[in-house]
Amino acid sequence: MIGLRTVLVISDAHAGALPPEVVQIHLPYPQINARKLSEILPDLIIIPLFGPGFDAIEVLAQLDRFGFRGDVLVRSPDLPNSHLVERELAAVVPNLRVRLTGPLS
Repeated sequence: MIGLRTVLVISDAHAGALPPEVVQIHLPYPQINARKLSEILPDLIIIPLFGPGFDAIEVLAQLDRFGFRGDVLVRSPDLPNSHLVERELAAVVPNLRVRLTGPLS
């Protein structure tokens, strides 16, 4: 997490343990827009695989349309073939660096 300054956490995704100097900004999915992203300038965006009324593919496509070109961490429940899901998510938005991670213990 070297160089991580600002993390945008969308909806009910969980950021986990971050160093105290990292600013966490929590926003519901409907409030995410290009202007907000340009104001926040997140180093990392954390999203749930499934949220209330949306899924990660929808969020990733929207982040791409808004011009975001950073790292996205997708929180998911335990999945039997998580590497396949991660590849599918990354293929949707080749301009983003997408990583899938399971729930926090």
